[in-house]
Order: sequence, then C-alpha cells, then structure tokens
Amino acid sequence: MNHVEKYITYPMAITIFKQDIEKFQKIKLGNLYQDMLESIIERMQEDFYKLQDELRSRYRIDVQRLENGKYKVNDEVLEYTSEELKEFTSQLMSEYLYGDKAREFERKDRAWKPSTD
Repeated sequence: MNHVEKYITYPMAITIFKQDIEKFQKIKLGNLYQDMLESIIERMQEDFYKLQDELRSRYRIDVQRLENGKYKVNDEVLEYTSEELKEFTSQLMSEYLYGDKAREFERKDRAWKPSTD
C-alpha cells in the first residue's frame, strides 16, 4: 500500500474503530476494548495528519475524494473497487492491532457495567 492509498484508507479505518467502540460499550468487559480502540484511534489520527502534511509539503500531492472509490490525485483520477478499499482498510487496521504500529495502551478508570443477566 503506497502513501496515497494509506491516506485514503485512514478515515475509513478510524470510522470502523469508532463503530466498534459503540458495540463494545454494550458488553460487560467492553471497557478494556474501548480503551484499546480509543488509543488506536488517537494514534491513527496523529499519523493521518502527519501523512497529510508529508504528502502536501514534501511530495506536493493533493488528494481529493470525488465519489465512492474515485479520488483525484493532483491531476490524475484514481479509481478503486470496494474490495480494494476493504483490503487496504483491513491491512491498515491490522498494522495498528498486530503489526508495526501496535502499542501498549493505558487503561482508563471506568465504572464497571452491572450485569444485565
């Protein structure tokens, strides 16, 4: 995955992790996962903005989303299938969960949820 593909993928991956947080809020031990995902989202947002600055200032690349799967990179239009975008997103998320970008995270002091059983 190149820099442009990674740049395109960051917002999608962040959105998916935010949706996952909402799902984990509904389960008993969801606090642990919520802490981990919040930590990942923070790092992804930082990395996204660093990449954005690098693309613009160092490489003089401007990326604009035109419509689903279509992006304008400077004067060139790139088109990706939904399967390609899913694969890019999966790869990026895996980097932060298991790969080079995986890090320890700080547990937050959250109240435990009562059992709904």
